Amino acid sequence: MRDDWKKFEGQVVNKLFPLRRFLGSTNYSAVFLTQSGHAQPKNLAIKFINRGAKADWQASLFQRASKLSHPNLLRLLPGGPCKLGDMDLLFVVMEYDEQDLGRVLSNRPLSEKEARETLGPLLDALSYVHSKGFAHSHIKPSNLMAIGDHLKLACDTVLPLGEPRPDLRQVDAYDPPEADTELVAVSSDVWSLGVTLVEILTQHAPTPSQESQADPIVPPTLPQPFLDIARQCLRRNPSLRWTTAQIEACLKPAPVPVAAPQVTAGVAEPAPTLVAAPLVTGSTGKVTESATGVWQDIHYYWVVLCRNYFFHMRQNLFFRHRIPLGVTDPFSPVPSLDGPFKVRCDDCGKTYSYKRSDVRRYEQEIAGSFTPHPLFR
Repeated sequence: MRDDWKKFEGQVVNKLFPLRRFLGSTNYSAVFLTQSGHAQPKNLAIKFINRGAKADWQASLFQRASKLSHPNLLRLLPGGPCKLGDMDLLFVVMEYDEQDLGRVLSNRPLSEKEARETLGPLLDALSYVHSKGFAHSHIKPSNLMAIGDHLKLACDTVLPLGEPRPDLRQVDAYDPPEADTELVAVSSDVWSLGVTLVEILTQHAPTPSQESQADPIVPPTLPQPFLDIARQCLRRNPSLRWTTAQIEACLKPAPVPVAAPQVTAGVAEPAPTLVAAPLVTGSTGKVTESATGVWQDIHYYWVVLCRNYFFHMRQNLFFRHRIPLGVTDPFSPVPSLDGPFKVRCDDCGKTYSYKRSDVRRYEQEIAGSFTPHPLFR
């Protein structure tokens, strides 16, 4: 692939997709920021690969991959052939977000809690991909992104299980030792998952062993259960690697046994006393919660969650910054809104478009300088 892709910025692919900004390239692909052609344009990524001898096979594979539908997979739209300059290419279009997990790791590793909450959606997506007869074939942090409320795995690299691996790209650190010689298998994704897990906790891939046939060295400082998971994923022998089901089972915390109440001389220990809210008797004689005490000192606001996910997760991967829109109460329905509306984040300064279904009620304290959104005054 060429190294002067930036010069194609501004061109329009097949009269549909304007190349807004060059995002990056490898030895086999290049990616640009583009937009959908709707009245409310949506940012998308468009990826190009060489249209070589296997062009028909690759186009068919993109078509099959576009039918994959899971909350933790990036939606993929099959493109087709195109021409840029003197190059005959294939392109595919997919959802886009400004940042990916690889960029986060350039600043810091994830905490144990963040790693667990990242691994869960990733395993769900992988199990789904495998059930449809594919391997992902290139799991790595830069292929894991945040779209809306979900962490999503890019799926433009999927390959059919049980077939030879095509010679589309060079093998890298995320590929298993057998990548060049064996058929595509689920176990290859498990290896890539192990490499990714070590990297998100340490910012570094595991170190290869000095013995050629030995398993790579997993840092013994990894917390459990991640140490066991990484070691069992990174077995050189594919048949010895854990399955995704075994990894999921290892992630689940062991149930905490609850002892039965102690009984002495036929008398059970008294149950703990619960402090109830103030109660009053209404005119009907029924006991009701005190109208003067239940909602006292509780403040409710309409909010939306900022879509600039990775900006706000610098302190906590799964923190979603809430942008206050207006004061409400525990009962009122969301105000009627005609079409999408724009909100500027009070923290990161980014402006995004939201719908009525994005509005949520939240209990929180707001600074005295709060200014309601015009639609919620």
